[in-house]
Amino acid sequence: MQISLRDIVEILHVSEPTIHRWIARDKMPCVKVNGQYHFNYIELLEWTLGHKINLTAEILALGEKENGHPGTLYHALKNGGIHYDVPGANRTEALQALVDRLPMPAKINKEEMCGLLLRREELMSTAIGGGIAIPHVRNPVVVQVQESAVALCFLKGPVDFKALDGNPVSIVFGLLSSSVKEHLSLLARLAFCLQNSSLRQSLQQKSTPEQILGEIRILESKLADRPKEKSSS
Repeated sequence: MQISLRDIVEILHVSEPTIHRWIARDKMPCVKVNGQYHFNYIELLEWTLGHKINLTAEILALGEKENGHPGTLYHALKNGGIHYDVPGANRTEALQALVDRLPMPAKINKEEMCGLLLRREELMSTAIGGGIAIPHVRNPVVVQVQESAVALCFLKGPVDFKALDGNPVSIVFGLLSSSVKEHLSLLARLAFCLQNSSLRQSLQQKSTPEQILGEIRILESKLADRPKEKSSS
């Protein structure tokens, strides 16, 4: 996806001289064809994040408009939302707050859902280390929703999730899946993205939704570009 200089002015809310300065001084990635600058969307996102330039909702919306479905996890996280200062003095309260923020159908019993998550935690903690937990039940709970959702909750205070590394949890991801296949795909993509040190740092710093979604967008694009293994004949 190629973006013009005029697009950059509109989506980053900066002037043309600023962009020319970034190109000349900060090596902003672009190509010049017939005297016109053109920018690649993913390269632009990577450069913007790397240079600590605030992302805007417009730049994310531009990628969605041009690419349709920009990524399974990215799309699900937009559906579930990113929530700050989520209450919860203990694990049970934190799970209740997470369930309250997931966009569940009205017929779903939230207390039962919370109970399932809590029983899973009692069997084995879903904390993955570094203050992050991904509460989910052993057998995926599939609900009748049109689209899956992932809610990211930044807890108001750290909570003991019995993590193997001993660190309390302050970052919680909750998954709401429309199928078992989708549930496993979301878990796999989330695990892949959380290996990235830049994303983990953004999470620890409680960065803006645009910053976090931008990093997820980049990481999923790299996942999509990985060559698929050939099936054995």
